[in-house]
Amino acid sequence: MEFSAAVVPGHAPLPAVSPGLRGALHRCGPGTPPLRARVRDVLREWIVEGRLAPGMRLYEQDVAAALGISRVPIREAVRLLESEGYVEVRGRQVRVRSLDPVSVAHLFDVCETLEALAARQAARSITPAGARRLRELLEIGRAGLAGGGRPVSDGVNMSLHEEISRLAANEVLDGVLAPLRGRVQCLLRHSDDGHRIFDEHAAITEAVATGDAERAAELAARHMRATGQEILANLPG
Repeated sequence: MEFSAAVVPGHAPLPAVSPGLRGALHRCGPGTPPLRARVRDVLREWIVEGRLAPGMRLYEQDVAAALGISRVPIREAVRLLESEGYVEVRGRQVRVRSLDPVSVAHLFDVCETLEALAARQAARSITPAGARRLRELLEIGRAGLAGGGRPVSDGVNMSLHEEISRLAANEVLDGVLAPLRGRVQCLLRHSDDGHRIFDEHAAITEAVATGDAERAAELAARHMRATGQEILANLPG
């Protein structure tokens, strides 16, 4: 599998790459993740932040030149991104996954069930330290939203979901949810009701923190359903 090597006039430019990022990609040593994983993380961040738009075609030579590395780790990173659902590979073409309404609906159907399971299991095993951490994240999100920092608030919201998964202490569930959450995060820019999301997270946090497993599961499912419906209504086209 590889990107097209042809130079295509007029294709969209990649985001600017800082010398610091290039240096980090060239760094190696004990405990350093493989280069393919670091490249995957860079491309995934660009996709999540919307700097690589849905449907945008990626070219191997452009990515390699931008990051200052060879093409081999680019190809390996693309395989990882494809397995996580961020890109589509058709023959020699690689594109950022498009916002297909059916796929988005299916994504939220699955997340509704899995996030409810995570909330239920987290509530059943909650500790005082875990409850305190959830409430701390909630307050950070509240401050970000009050200050107009929606991107900050979105990041905290995802951290809250991740913390609930961690508290559930289910490695299989966490492994399945992690890439799905990344795809959900890509879609949050199509949600314009940050206050609704925060209020729902506050209710979920309280249910988990107080050990109310069934209410936590119900609220988590309702939250994912409402978010999915809002995003579907706001998708372009």
